[in-house]
Amino acid sequence: MPAERATDVEYDVPDDETPAARCPYCDRPFRTEEYTTLHVGTSHAEECTDAEREAFEELRDDETYDLFTFHLKAAVSVFLVYFLFTFLYALVWSG
Repeated sequence: MPAERATDVEYDVPDDETPAARCPYCDRPFRTEEYTTLHVGTSHAEECTDAEREAFEELRDDETYDLFTFHLKAAVSVFLVYFLFTFLYALVWSG
């Protein structure tokens, strides 16, 4: 039996929540409009309209920028922690 992709798993909106949007192609419920836009752009790329494709690409670009910013902040944080520990190590051993 082949492994399921993450996008193949059924998405369940909790019973006490009303879906914010549904996919216009497969009627899959989503918690936010953004999730719906990303789903349509990836799962229904060949059948989506130009407006849907443009919205998907814009949202994907925003997500790419946010991810880059997160990685940059994480790298700077790791560098600063490394520098701090190296400085403290040198300070302790210099007596």
